[in-house]
Amino acid sequence: MQMPYSAVGAAVCIGVDVDSRLLNLTRASAATLDTPVTTIANTATAIKAWLKTLPPGCRIGMEATGKYHRTLAELAVRAGHTVFVFNPAQVASYLRSLRSRGKTDVLDTRGIARYVLNESADCHPYVPPGPFHAKLAVLIGRRHQIDKQRTSLKMSLADVPECAAQIRTLKNAFKRLLATIDAQINAAFAGEHELQRQRQRLCTIHGFGPLVSAAVAARLSRVPYANSDAVVAAFGMDPRPRDSGQFKGRRCLSKRGNAEERRLIYLAAVSACNNPLFRAIRDTLLLKGMSAIQAHCVIARKLLRIAFAVWTSGQPFNPGLIGKAVDSKRAMSPEHL
Repeated sequence: MQMPYSAVGAAVCIGVDVDSRLLNLTRASAATLDTPVTTIANTATAIKAWLKTLPPGCRIGMEATGKYHRTLAELAVRAGHTVFVFNPAQVASYLRSLRSRGKTDVLDTRGIARYVLNESADCHPYVPPGPFHAKLAVLIGRRHQIDKQRTSLKMSLADVPECAAQIRTLKNAFKRLLATIDAQINAAFAGEHELQRQRQRLCTIHGFGPLVSAAVAARLSRVPYANSDAVVAAFGMDPRPRDSGQFKGRRCLSKRGNAEERRLIYLAAVSACNNPLFRAIRDTLLLKGMSAIQAHCVIARKLLRIAFAVWTSGQPFNPGLIGKAVDSKRAMSPEHL
């Protein structure tokens, strides 16, 4: 069934609710929420057929759903449309504001369409990753899942001594599997000579090991960030104020972006505190009344700013520049830490 699309403003705005099997689609209307919803299969063939029915230059929005939105997003970009992949938590908050009397796929589809119409002006369009970045994202994500399951099994089987031999075998198997994935990550960088050099420079930063440097190098090489604040925000490490009048609420991290990248930079901050330089910074923050987690988050933001300076300058990390004041004209230099 072909849907009747009409332009809203300069372009047609379309919302898509994605699951593993189906796509629910509707166009946005400024006049009503009750727009007609069409359902197609979440397959490349069905998506290509649907895209051919659209006028050029549509704005198509969907929530991030792991891997299930990728086929639609990439095919739509290839077809010349502007695509937005939204944070599900933000869309959920927006949907609640629409005064819907329930939650269904149809209501979600209409709400996402309205989100595209009203909220996408300042959103970054989706840019499909190249083969290198796509492969690296899969490897880093799968590595985390393997390590997570290994830790879970280790904890759950700790009180079963009768299985000690089998547990050792399992641990060795996990270790070999992680080593294989690490080797694949290294092989991917070996084919990208400039990226490999940049990764090696990142490794000079305290707390940055092979895995953290790979994740940060992949992030910084994919998106041209304007400044270090943008990098901090991309990792979801920027604190959000919650103030009103005289009330000063507790600040929480935005937690936007990739959760695994955020976890890795936090662990890098914890590791960096083994060095006297960052340990002194952490201890100062603790004396100011911060918790250990808060202090490590502050250090994680500092590490991201250092990484951006190392990346843009092409110079290795210089610990002697930590804390030095700079003027605005030098904000992009390695001293801006």
